[in-house]
Amino acid sequence: MKFRKMMLTAATLTVTAASALTITGTATATTSPAGGWDHVWAGGDATVYAEETGDVIKVCDTKADGQPVYVKVSSGGQWKYTVWAKGGLGSCAERSEKDKGVYDLIEGREIEVEFGTGNGPHHVGRFLNAR
Repeated sequence: MKFRKMMLTAATLTVTAASALTITGTATATTSPAGGWDHVWAGGDATVYAEETGDVIKVCDTKADGQPVYVKVSSGGQWKYTVWAKGGLGSCAERSEKDKGVYDLIEGREIEVEFGTGNGPHHVGRFLNAR
């Protein structure tokens, strides 16, 4: 009987841990993706692309659910800007240093991208802006 209770407890902990990972929203990252992007993160309803040369940040909607997607860009612990893709499945929006001002990210700093829908869950990716 003790063994059975121990096994049920272990199974419950495994399911709880898996649920916690789903709720917090982990993002997968690729450091050398095909297509010329330096960094790509995918999670939930969105995919975010980053190109260090030119400070290009792009967000694309990957789910037909009527919810727009966003990417919030931070540097040095401070929020810089947010970009929304509002056109539905397959729509994208991007900003780069060509847009001047806050879109010109400082080289040598860690850049954080938070992305998702306005309703969550939210995902986070980071990279060092080396170029």
